[in-house]
Amino acid sequence: MELIIIAVVLYLVFRGLSRGRNRVDGGQLVGWVPATKWRVVAPLARTSVRLVLRHPALVMGVLVTPLMLFAATESVSSWRQASTGIALGLVPLGWLTIVAVNLVMLRPRRTGTEELFAALPAPQPVRTSAMLSAAIGPVSAAAILAAAWVLVVGSRDEVRGSPQWAEIAAGVLIVAGSVCVGVAVARWLPNPGFGVLAAVATIVIQARFLDVATWPWNRPEGDQLRFVGFLARPTSVTDDFLELRPSGWHLVYLGGLVVVMAGVALAREGTHRPVAIVVGTGVLVAATAGWIQTRPPSTAQHDAMTAYLLEPGNHQICETSATARFCAYPNFSADVARWQDRVGQTLAMLPAAALASRPALNVIQRPAIIVSNNNCSPAAFEDGLPPGVAARVSAAKLWPADGHVHPPFAEETFPCSERAAAGFFLAIQTGAWGVGLPPAPHDANERCTAGSQARAVIALWAGAAATPNGKMTLRDVISDGSRDGLVIDFDDWDDPPMWGVDYTVADANVALAMLDLPADDVRAALAVDWSRWTDRRTPSTALATELRLGGTVVAASAPPPPSPSPSAACP
Repeated sequence: MELIIIAVVLYLVFRGLSRGRNRVDGGQLVGWVPATKWRVVAPLARTSVRLVLRHPALVMGVLVTPLMLFAATESVSSWRQASTGIALGLVPLGWLTIVAVNLVMLRPRRTGTEELFAALPAPQPVRTSAMLSAAIGPVSAAAILAAAWVLVVGSRDEVRGSPQWAEIAAGVLIVAGSVCVGVAVARWLPNPGFGVLAAVATIVIQARFLDVATWPWNRPEGDQLRFVGFLARPTSVTDDFLELRPSGWHLVYLGGLVVVMAGVALAREGTHRPVAIVVGTGVLVAATAGWIQTRPPSTAQHDAMTAYLLEPGNHQICETSATARFCAYPNFSADVARWQDRVGQTLAMLPAAALASRPALNVIQRPAIIVSNNNCSPAAFEDGLPPGVAARVSAAKLWPADGHVHPPFAEETFPCSERAAAGFFLAIQTGAWGVGLPPAPHDANERCTAGSQARAVIALWAGAAATPNGKMTLRDVISDGSRDGLVIDFDDWDDPPMWGVDYTVADANVALAMLDLPADDVRAALAVDWSRWTDRRTPSTALATELRLGGTVVAASAPPPPSPSPSAACP
């Protein structure tokens, strides 16, 4: 399909170029002449700025941009994500800028007055330069919108870090480049349809040919080659330390591309010396910056990133509370307070015997095994790492079966949505630890099954009872996370929770029924014979009967048919 699109576009371009569009009915348009007076560029530019800023296409872009900015930054948790989101939100303004500039440039042709320019003193290079100077209008609008949105995002307390201005400036430069594209297309292909086609082409180029994770590159998400695109979105790793972003060099690279497009627009009247200087400078700058920004991390950076992942104890910040020891990477230290709250409330749901019979609880952050990429699809965590780092880590070293609770890097949400889980998944991990089940998966996403076991029901009940709106969340997890109606395996989720157990739907339904009972009554009943309820041989039917949940619930908690899940039974 992409090859067909390319063929059609090339056909239209060559057809347009073959028509000799530099002539009009009234004579030949004036090109490069020795007596060119460049001082008229300023007044012509002022007029061009007014025309572009008043054009309906640009006005529409300015009105739509806040909606794009909101969508791109709605659920961000760090300024790295927010800064790149702001740049991304400015891109639609760039598309509509191409259309607006193109139509303003072609206004004389569309109104039948182009032949007048053959008798006017300003040659085409002067008029082209004036139109290129009109970039100050759209660029100023983009900068104002970006600065205003920085204030909007800055009002949120949950966003970590500080604004990354070089990332935001990339979006502003894209708008500047859009002006040059609109002028160049109008000069070389003077038909309004090509302005729209140019906007579509930039979308296709960025989405397909400059996205290294897709055809024709098919490289890992963390490959530095992704910076040859106009914008390189953050990888799915989400920890700033594990991603190399040459933001400054990327700005230089984009600036070089903008200069090249300006030269292409001026080259329509001939490749004179000034044009050669402009194009040559742009190519040299873009090529140099492009080469530098795509260099892989150095050996020292590889070593630092590898140690960061495989030796978390040397890099994390730890603190101990009355219930557990909490360790987080520096960029996530502000999350510890939320972890303490959710873990403490979950443990409070369990009898005192639960803590007395268990070793000390360690809540240690580590990356999720499966993460959501920029296409809202599941991806291996290693895919977001620089390839050299990914080659030096292994699943067994990253995710050992240590029996600890492990919050991931990313905020807990439902699949491909903005709905936060309010710590629900962490609470279930804590509940699993309290009853002796594996809290988190290990190795290459290895999980176990504990179907029809009372302890699995208790883990689900304790986590849901300790979470705001936990009953509704558990019900939705049953609905969305169960592929076959038997096991909650999150097979269709792009960012599955770090649960070490594949819980069954039958056990989750018993936990839902328990949530209708007073929590104190359930805790008291469990305390009477805690060792029995946490024994893997005690069925969930026995727990349902003990709590008098009703015959329907008892029947529903009976062992389900054999599941196709390959997971082994939990120890």
